[in-house]
Amino acid sequence: MNTDEYLIICNGKNKTAEIESCMYNPETNKYDVVFTNNKNKKIYSYDCKSIKITHSCLKDNDIKNCMDYLKELAAINELKNDDGKILLQQQYEKLDFVNDDTVMPIYLNPDKYKIKTYDKSELIFPFGGNTSQFKAVERALANQISVIQGPPGTGKTQTILNIIANLLIRGKTIQIVSNNNSAIENVLEKLSSSKYNMEFIVALLGNSHNKKAFLENQTGEYPDLSNWQINADIQVEMKNDIKTLIKEMTNIFKQQEELVSLQHELNSLNLEIKYFKQYCTETGFTCGDIKPRSTLKSATLMKLWQECDRFAEKDRGVSLWFKIKSVFIYRIATWKFYKKNLANIITLFQTLFYTARQAELNARIKYLENTLADFNAKEKMTKLTDLSLGYLKAKLFEKYTNNSETERKVFTDEDLWKSAGNIVEEYPVILSTTFSSRSSLNGVIYDYLIMDESSQVDIATGALALSCAKNAVIVGDLKQLPNVATNYIKKQSSIIFNKYTLPDGYSFSNSFLKSICILFPDIAQTLLKEHYRCHPKIIGFCNQKFYNNKLIIMTQDRGEKNVLSAYQTVIGNHCREHFNQREIDVIKNETLPSLKDENTNLNDIGIIAPYKDQVSTIAGQLDTDEIEVHTVHKFQGREKDTIVLTTVDNIVTDFSDDPYLLNVAISRAKNKFCLVTSGNDQPLDSNIGDLLAYIKYNNFEIIKSEIYSIFDLLYQQYTAARLEFLQKHLTVSEYESENIMYGKIVDVLHDRPQLALTVNCHQPLNMLIRNTDRLNEEESHYVSNMWTHVDFLIYNSIRKEPVFAIEVDGFHYHKIGTPQYKRDLMKDHILSLYNIPLLRFATNGSSEIEKIEQALDEYAMKVSE
Repeated sequence: MNTDEYLIICNGKNKTAEIESCMYNPETNKYDVVFTNNKNKKIYSYDCKSIKITHSCLKDNDIKNCMDYLKELAAINELKNDDGKILLQQQYEKLDFVNDDTVMPIYLNPDKYKIKTYDKSELIFPFGGNTSQFKAVERALANQISVIQGPPGTGKTQTILNIIANLLIRGKTIQIVSNNNSAIENVLEKLSSSKYNMEFIVALLGNSHNKKAFLENQTGEYPDLSNWQINADIQVEMKNDIKTLIKEMTNIFKQQEELVSLQHELNSLNLEIKYFKQYCTETGFTCGDIKPRSTLKSATLMKLWQECDRFAEKDRGVSLWFKIKSVFIYRIATWKFYKKNLANIITLFQTLFYTARQAELNARIKYLENTLADFNAKEKMTKLTDLSLGYLKAKLFEKYTNNSETERKVFTDEDLWKSAGNIVEEYPVILSTTFSSRSSLNGVIYDYLIMDESSQVDIATGALALSCAKNAVIVGDLKQLPNVATNYIKKQSSIIFNKYTLPDGYSFSNSFLKSICILFPDIAQTLLKEHYRCHPKIIGFCNQKFYNNKLIIMTQDRGEKNVLSAYQTVIGNHCREHFNQREIDVIKNETLPSLKDENTNLNDIGIIAPYKDQVSTIAGQLDTDEIEVHTVHKFQGREKDTIVLTTVDNIVTDFSDDPYLLNVAISRAKNKFCLVTSGNDQPLDSNIGDLLAYIKYNNFEIIKSEIYSIFDLLYQQYTAARLEFLQKHLTVSEYESENIMYGKIVDVLHDRPQLALTVNCHQPLNMLIRNTDRLNEEESHYVSNMWTHVDFLIYNSIRKEPVFAIEVDGFHYHKIGTPQYKRDLMKDHILSLYNIPLLRFATNGSSEIEKIEQALDEYAMKVSE
């Protein structure tokens, strides 16, 4: 036999290399095996239970072609070990046999290998649930591969836990993977809670640190499960009760969803009516009389409204047929009504529609509220979860107490690769990163792979994970941020892809989730629709903009103030190399003080930005470490009560306006979302522009920042104002920034004549510091240079004493790491040695006049003392 194509396990041991031939004997219903070292060709017989034969899919030409492509992608992966070897490439090099009963061949050749379906089975829900979560669990167990799309706050982890529970009662093994440890640790944390106490069935593996911790933390004993025991007859009753409750809860969920949808529709309608009334006031429209002989439904009024709209579009009056229908079908009593202006007729129908729809919504909402109160949904759900949990624990009791051993086996490091099957038998739930899915336990083929955060997994890593499971559940969100790749990787992967003739679904530009959805357009897929995290006004934007209003928002709008807000800087080009000091100043001096006034706890605030430079600058300037500051990518999967987003760019770019980035940023906020952005006009089709319009439409505040800089005059938008200012003031420098600063200083000093202060421009240091005894050799040389000066020196004109110096720093010339920056540090030190205060103003800063006035006020107080 060809050992490259087959894998033969005899009595739990791999005997492939030792076997010459293996043939099924239908007469004995056994396998006849001849070993290569058997000279007499003796035949050994194995019954079907003690031998397992699997075939490798890698001999398939199409699969081999696709596998060669993935291996090339793995070779450009940037994750390396200490020896500089590419880790993903190493894993692919070891992949010389892939069982054709795993899901990997389905992914590599969808035309030949088809997704299997299974009969629907009875389910349990020990972790609670809702309509879409029930469907997701059902489809996960009924299909060899299924997809769960979980937008923010829709209970992905809860759904995964319910899938795990249903697989455990069927005796299945499961590996849960994610692109990072935090996602899988959520699963462990939940199972380890005092309510469930199931951490003893879980092994957190993956990297070497996790493996070491697992080996060290083994207790060598089973927990006391005696109170989990339930006899078989009661288990049957529990299953029947669970089945009944699932059916009842499914009906209740439908009514709950209808109720919240109607409540949100009513809130939206009331807001729309408010704007409509404003329109009527502005146009002077007053409702005339229209007396239908019977109450018209809103749907009928909408038809009338739309038909009149069509007349208006064709620039013609109401037709005779429409008037006849109105009298005999819609029961509108008077013909005089149609003598009105067509615009008035449309507006009146609109008014009647709003009134009718309001009444219908209020009536239906009241009915549903009363019906649900009678159902006592909360009590039923509690009973369902309690029964499901009891049944799950009973099955775990049977599994772990049927073992005759009283002590639990303690595994060693060697067992991770020699006895991996025994480990997964003891710990049927294995947690790992996607990258380490194959290396967690050597050679194990799991019954199920659950891949979380799959929108952040690249296709080479995701495909590798499919090689170690018979079934897969792919969980993620196509509207969230995909896997991040450098420009080099993007370019190289494109070159590699073009070498092969493969469908677009295999392109590296796709996340693994997107790849699956492209290659399998008819795959069993569930969108988790019920959203429980954000205030309705916050997630409402994401729902409208990114999810086509498919989300059912389960949170309540109680009319809270300042749920959404936006701060716009003054017009100008404030962004420098992916950081924006003006937006940072707005956050520090306007946004955070406002949140503090609203009694927002600093620990509950997260500040996020598209760029790392902005994040590091903010973190360095905040006077507290209680506020978390991260990029949007790092905040994915997290949440905070309040989120502040700074967009950085003067005019939004494809990166800062990316819909995935904005969706993630907004949906991190549970109760408040603050946008800090440029006051410059943004493109009409930008996502940020839509967000600002949404905030304004929903009657939330868009605050025009009051933080200014004298250097705003340098920007093109202020050309006329700059020229007017400079014409009124003396020109003292070749740099306009210094001329503007000089003019402003003169104006400020003019308002304080009692201080007897004046200003010198480009004051040489050697005239300011005559005695250099306090300086080292380098500093003395620097001071003695005739070109070394301070940009401005404020001094007492009577005493001829310096008060303080001012430096104007152009951002690029003075930024950290430049030669000028080192000279700036030396100048700062020299002036401090001679007790001459120094104010430095970067041209991308703000509030210069306020800071100069503060320094003058401090000087005035000092003089008065």
